[in-house]
Amino acid sequence: MRKTLATTAAVVLLTAGLSGTAWAAAPDAPTDVQVSWADNGKVRVTWKDNGEANRILAVYPDTGYLVAETTASASNEVFLNPSSFEAGNQVRISVRSVGADQTYSEPAHSPLFDTHRVPKLVINRAESLSTTSVRVWWQRDTFVDETPNDPLDQPAGTWVKATVTGPAAGQQTEYVVRGVTTADVPVRRGPLTIKLSTGSEWGPTPAGEYQTVRVGTMSATSKLSPPARFTATNWDSKLLATFPEIIRNEVFEVEVQARPNSSSPWKKVSRNGGQIDGKLFFTSAGAAGAQEYRLWVPAGFLYRDDVILLTPPASTAAQFVRKYAEIGTSYAADTARVGVTVHRKIIVSPALPLKAALQKWDGKQWRYVRAVQLDSKGKADLAIRAAGRGTIQKYRIATPAVKVNGLPVEFTTSQTFTLKVV
Repeated sequence: MRKTLATTAAVVLLTAGLSGTAWAAAPDAPTDVQVSWADNGKVRVTWKDNGEANRILAVYPDTGYLVAETTASASNEVFLNPSSFEAGNQVRISVRSVGADQTYSEPAHSPLFDTHRVPKLVINRAESLSTTSVRVWWQRDTFVDETPNDPLDQPAGTWVKATVTGPAAGQQTEYVVRGVTTADVPVRRGPLTIKLSTGSEWGPTPAGEYQTVRVGTMSATSKLSPPARFTATNWDSKLLATFPEIIRNEVFEVEVQARPNSSSPWKKVSRNGGQIDGKLFFTSAGAAGAQEYRLWVPAGFLYRDDVILLTPPASTAAQFVRKYAEIGTSYAADTARVGVTVHRKIIVSPALPLKAALQKWDGKQWRYVRAVQLDSKGKADLAIRAAGRGTIQKYRIATPAVKVNGLPVEFTTSQTFTLKVV
């Protein structure tokens, strides 16, 4: 009888224990755990459950961290800051329901996704297009996505930002640039500095050793050295470059460009090396008729100590230059007896079969004497018979206005030569 009572008592005690907290049934696990990007740039986590409180963890391959908790009255969503995730890892979101008696359900998991930052970029080329624009090219480290097409992949979220500092001290402007490997960055007249940074919805990529672009200024001046003879047009010219660090002893290629009129495109007629920092150099453009000229300095580029140094293209104002024939005469005796014929060789550029003219000074004006026919090489033999004993006679050669390759060469005359008759 005592044994039965004891057994009955044990059953009662066991039944009472099962009704306590330690033996309470765990709530059902949540379902349909989803992750997505919210409009505010945070990670939105949603799930379905029976109205319990919840514990939300970020679960990595080797560990997990509590990232949020909700009450039973809260909605089934939380918003997580991207910076709360470990960078460059794979992760799932785990959600458990919490019963009123603090019992936990089995975890429910979101799809696997990664938190890889955008690979850093390095500027590998830059070019100054004008005084208001610089084009930059860059490349990125290679990256293999081990969770392709995961629910948080957002290729359009990758951004590249250009930070332009200068030209005034403390002046800084940021631009979000468009392009996968190249972009045009607006700039003011330098000197200034351009740096690139990158990132994605997961935040900025840590600043590595981004190459820097430093933009200086370039100016060109020129002074035409008259006369502008047919064979050459010469300038005394000067280039001046300004940099945060002056590029010294660098030689820039300078073009002489020409065009027949303001509605025609510029064409290169010669190229010369120009020393910068105020150094004088000489440029020339030969064998051309009257047209507009300018000096053109292409955009400069120099790579030094992981810094790309640039200067924008520069030019002088257009200057219309008249062109005159180059007339040469060979040496001949400047004294002759009456009746002797003196010969001079005439050579004219442009080398055309022109009909030149021999002119004589009569004491008041130049008068036409006779025609001088030039051959196809612009040459002629000029014969003058000495007449008028005791006189000193002055002569010159005149060439007509002509066109060479459609460009005008104006009327001109040679230097005066004399003949003393004895």
